[in-house]
Amino acid sequence: MGNRGSKPTTPDLFSTVMPQEDAPVLSNPAVEKSRPVSRHVLPNDLPNAIKHLGDEEFERLVEAVVAEQKRRGKKPSVPNKGGTTPTIALTTSKKNAIRAAFKARVRPAQIARQFGISKAEIEKVLASG
Repeated sequence: MGNRGSKPTTPDLFSTVMPQEDAPVLSNPAVEKSRPVSRHVLPNDLPNAIKHLGDEEFERLVEAVVAEQKRRGKKPSVPNKGGTTPTIALTTSKKNAIRAAFKARVRPAQIARQFGISKAEIEKVLASG
């Protein structure tokens, strides 16, 4: 019964919320609104960390980055030489989704727009399956 008002002595290592005693004190209210109290920190060696991601994790990361760039009103920063759509290695699940969309009578051009890849890439997937 004495545990209700007491704080745990061991910090929660998986929490992104800082304990009240460790929270930074911000004196300027304008700075307080613009600066998040808790944020995620990227690894110091990001290129090496990315090498350890699996294909599915990497695809999720790329999709999240592109979505965030769109949200911020920026164009994706993928190098694009010669005006062609960059080739992206499609996962098996995406290939299956492309085939299923085609069987559901969705046009290849519409599938290409949805997946953000070229129509030629869609046709390759359909020809291989």
